[in-house]
Amino acid sequence: MPPPEALTAKPALQAYEPIRPLEIISYSLGDAGFNLYWAPLTAFLMIYLTDVANIPIAATATLLLTMRLVSAVAEPVFAAIIDRTHTAYGRYRPWFLWLGLPLAAVGVATFSTADLSQNQRLPAIYMGLIGLNLVYSAANVAYNALSGVITPDSAQRDTILSWRYGTAFLGAVAVTWLTPRLIAWGGRGDHALGWQFTMTLYGVAAVACLIMVFLHTRERFSLATQPRGNPLRDIADLFCSRPWIVLFALGVVEMAAFVLHTSATPYFIKYVAIRPDLVSAFMIVFYVGLAAGSGACSTLTRFATRQVWIAAMLGVAALDGLLLYLCPGKALAALFVLQGLSGAAFGVVSTLTFAMYADAADYNAWKTGHRATAMTYAMINVGKKIAAAGAGAALGWLLAGRGYAANAAPEAALQTMRAALGLYPAGLCVLGVVVILIYDLTPARVSRLQAQLLGAARERFSQLS
Repeated sequence: MPPPEALTAKPALQAYEPIRPLEIISYSLGDAGFNLYWAPLTAFLMIYLTDVANIPIAATATLLLTMRLVSAVAEPVFAAIIDRTHTAYGRYRPWFLWLGLPLAAVGVATFSTADLSQNQRLPAIYMGLIGLNLVYSAANVAYNALSGVITPDSAQRDTILSWRYGTAFLGAVAVTWLTPRLIAWGGRGDHALGWQFTMTLYGVAAVACLIMVFLHTRERFSLATQPRGNPLRDIADLFCSRPWIVLFALGVVEMAAFVLHTSATPYFIKYVAIRPDLVSAFMIVFYVGLAAGSGACSTLTRFATRQVWIAAMLGVAALDGLLLYLCPGKALAALFVLQGLSGAAFGVVSTLTFAMYADAADYNAWKTGHRATAMTYAMINVGKKIAAAGAGAALGWLLAGRGYAANAAPEAALQTMRAALGLYPAGLCVLGVVVILIYDLTPARVSRLQAQLLGAARERFSQLS
């Protein structure tokens, strides 16, 4: 009988086996579950804090900054723990089973604080949002890493991620449409109660989605190499990897552009277009675009990935951002079309960039002899969260400096809303194109290094058995 080490090496030998449809669907449902938190918090959290919980805009900006920075600091700690997890169910899958209920519980608790007294409310919201982000981040680290070990095959990865993001963004469409309606129905005029009711429903659905991921996915390519004994060495390896550094910078640029656009959207529609009734519809169009762009990636990647990425980032996102900035607030039809194009561009960019993360993890495993997939994703997420924190806080502080108060926006604040919706993201898109020009990890190069990794796994298995 082969020793235990041989049994752990064996899954790598079936790494390229076809992925079952149920596995693709189940993995995709995981991101739909995360979107039950990500979508409403991205679209409505800032305006919830200012207009429902009555937190001053400057204090809201500081809260969002603190929340994201704490999560960013914690993410590599979670990654180090998750990369070193060893169970009969794998390294990453068990975390969906362990963290589902805590995620739901802290989500409900976070949105049960709006009716507290003024002195109690802000500290309670701080603790709730920080706790929610920590649990969410831990589960999301495992989920992101799982995409890198389901298969090493680039075509299958593109298919899985196209399904993942398509499902996620369509889920975001449904959640964005449902959220204000559930709040109104569950609260009966009490928005605070409506939020509590809505997050309870979302928590139950999220637990079901994460259980599906646990039950119906497999880890095939995770055991060819192991992480280092010291997690700090894993981090040091990443900062010596040119492909990873480029992807880290791209993550920062993309997230800053995304957060500025989505955070400004409710304010823009409510105060510039003066159509608060269309806030959800405008966000839904954006998410439909995201789903369409993501769904097209499996077809678009028949062409050169980097060229497709540049076309999406520069040819659509940047130009569309400029047009959104220049478009009059009353030109609703044009605004909706441009919003949909923006979403499609972001969908292509985010899906293709995420697919590159798994390639970077394989490259680092080949270069160093140690695999730390969760850390590869987590450290990029650190950059993303810092970018999101900075972008969200900057928008809040800018609006505060321009005289914004709940349900009152002077002309200077309106101009800031317009720029944050289109002009600032457009500039970041141009910067992203400059960054990706130095990315040199081609599909052919990835295939060669993966073949070497699998060859090493076969040799190790042969020796141990």
